[in-house]
Amino acid sequence: MRDDEILAAARADAGLRELLREFDFDLERVADGPVERVRFPGDPTWEMIAGDASGGAFLRLADGAIVYVGSEGEGGLIAPNLRAALAAVVGLPSIHDALSQPNDDELVRYLVEADDEIRADRPSLDEDRIRVKNAFDLPQADLAALHRAAADERYRPISAEGDGYGSMAP
Repeated sequence: MRDDEILAAARADAGLRELLREFDFDLERVADGPVERVRFPGDPTWEMIAGDASGGAFLRLADGAIVYVGSEGEGGLIAPNLRAALAAVVGLPSIHDALSQPNDDELVRYLVEADDEIRADRPSLDEDRIRVKNAFDLPQADLAALHRAAADERYRPISAEGDGYGSMAP
């Protein structure tokens, strides 16, 4: 499934939109745009495709890359395309948790514990993940790829005042 097809399918299906919102990828938060105006090195065009509960924005750049712009001044590349970005958003407890420390065994244990805590409050977590993955033919979340993406300085947002956003990489 191509990225445009994924977006169209998600926008057309209220059930999938709700599931994505529960995974903190809210397609309806695009109306107001990102909290702050941003640009990127090379000034590529971009569109906001979703937001999260903390005021962050998921932007799709002209090359298809998905960049997260946080409301607290952090941001960067999370995936080269929407399929990979959704795989991370849906397959991990949160991209913020997944990027909170270096990618090692300790992080993996932390993420398993975070998933268990979410599952305690949301017993349908695994079924919800499967439904979204199947609907969009998503790959498995790739923690190492998320960490490599977050470290890619070429996609660091720049504020309207010209200040670079802080890295999401640990």
